[in-house]
Amino acid sequence: MSKYSFETIEQMLLKCVAEGGEPELGFRLRSAQYMIIAYADRCSFQRCADEAGANASGERYFATLRELYGAPQIDGRSLEELWSETDDFYCFDFEP
Repeated sequence: MSKYSFETIEQMLLKCVAEGGEPELGFRLRSAQYMIIAYADRCSFQRCADEAGANASGERYFATLRELYGAPQIDGRSLEELWSETDDFYCFDFEP
């Protein structure tokens, strides 16, 4: 079970953006690594390369973090449906 709600993560990301940053939040879900990047005008989501350097996806862009959260991402399921399975959060811009 995730130790951070999406709402908590969203607030932290938006605070960093308001302070002029572009925070990159990495996390693990179902043994794969993912990244959310928040920008002033949008956000992106992508699967990171595995240990062998393969299986990375391209960035998908969304107008808001809420849109990203509700959109189908992984095997047709949204982060909203899968969030409780997230683990190992890391972000250099804040300590979740």
